[in-house]
Amino acid sequence: MERRAVMVGKKWFGILWGIVLIFVLSFPSESFAAVSVSKDIKNTASYFKSSALNSDFAVAALAKENLLTANEIKQYRKVLTDRVNAKKVTGTELVKTIIALKAIGEDPENFQKQNLIKRVYDTAAESSVTGYAYDLIALNTDDYEIPSDAPNTPAKIAAKLVDAELPDGGWSWSSSAKNSDVDSTGMVLTALGTYQDKHDKDVNQAIRDGIKYLKAAEKENASFDNYGINSCTTAQAIIGLVSVGVNPSTGDFVKKGTNPVSALSTYKDSKNGGYKWQTTSESSDSFSTEQVFQALVAYDLFLKGDTLYNFRNISRSDAGSTGATDSDAEDKDPGKSPGHSPAAAPPRVVEKHTKEVVTKTNTITNTKDHTITHNNTTTKTNTVEKPAAAKKQTPAKTKTASNAKKEDKPATAAAQAPPAEDAQQEPKKVVITKTTGVSPVHGWVGSLSAGAGVILLIIRKKFLGV
Repeated sequence: MERRAVMVGKKWFGILWGIVLIFVLSFPSESFAAVSVSKDIKNTASYFKSSALNSDFAVAALAKENLLTANEIKQYRKVLTDRVNAKKVTGTELVKTIIALKAIGEDPENFQKQNLIKRVYDTAAESSVTGYAYDLIALNTDDYEIPSDAPNTPAKIAAKLVDAELPDGGWSWSSSAKNSDVDSTGMVLTALGTYQDKHDKDVNQAIRDGIKYLKAAEKENASFDNYGINSCTTAQAIIGLVSVGVNPSTGDFVKKGTNPVSALSTYKDSKNGGYKWQTTSESSDSFSTEQVFQALVAYDLFLKGDTLYNFRNISRSDAGSTGATDSDAEDKDPGKSPGHSPAAAPPRVVEKHTKEVVTKTNTITNTKDHTITHNNTTTKTNTVEKPAAAKKQTPAKTKTASNAKKEDKPATAAAQAPPAEDAQQEPKKVVITKTTGVSPVHGWVGSLSAGAGVILLIIRKKFLGV
């Protein structure tokens, strides 16, 4: 009798372990790979909102997460109004202004009686590769009507970015560079991601090349290097990848149990909720925090089927509400319905007049000064005309130092968004598989169902004999 009891006990022990094994094996890998960034987004939002908002990119990311109050929108609209009325906004500042305006529900085609979109597509040439990337992003924040004979249409910009690809598969901010860098590659992928809904085979191949470049560039700690392994470069890689439909938290991007999204937490400053440039930096800085925040939001939106710079579903309203609420009743406009940006609609650029024929060239012509300013550091490229063969020179390095230990920090900027139109041929859609399109909840439900079925079969066989 005792022996029989032991045998029965062993059987139940084996059945129990079998059930556990079935549960483990039946969980989709995405369920474990998905990284929750909701808490980090809210904490980082508090970092920005603890003082006056002064970043267009931060405002755009906050708006996409529905974290701006009506009063904050009102105050930032005044910032943008004063900026546009004070001077002719150009270059990267123009692009950032367009992004911020769209984020708070304004119309950059008619803001303060100015058409800022026209100013972008009428630009004859940019002074850098990333300058073109920013232009393409701005022109795809919504469905604007762009004449096909304009100097700087999305199709023409996309062709120039394809031509600027370097032999290693990535991009540099300078058209004369020999080697790519992760920051610029992330920015260009972000821009081309806005064009991938309707593109040609050259754009498709360029996107694939950029993804391969980033895979090869990733370090063993799942971060990325540009003038040192740092949070900003890692953030740019994440933004670029999710912009072209690649999940940076799974597959080849997982290194020793971690991934680029999880790696961002290693740069967090526990004292104030901001992010450091490097893990060894003494403290956080606003530029690094801005970049990381955009990456966190971009990844979160990716899991929801949206993109960072798609503002097609933001309502246009004098109140500029993004759907956020405010405790101060006087800041609300009861006559206006708030808008929010859910899943991204397929981006589209409407080009008027004749069909555009794009001729690929290997030349990016610098016909004006292009100035990029971050953290009070200004990089200026003077007027130079670069021939096609000049792509074999070493680009000048931009440095930013926010503390004594932060040397050679590049003053790169963040950006990204959704697709435009190739008028050269009937466009083909790139097929890129999302590795984390499934919610972890779905994985658990499916696993529980499978496990329950197995248990019922075992019970039926053991006790009913059938």
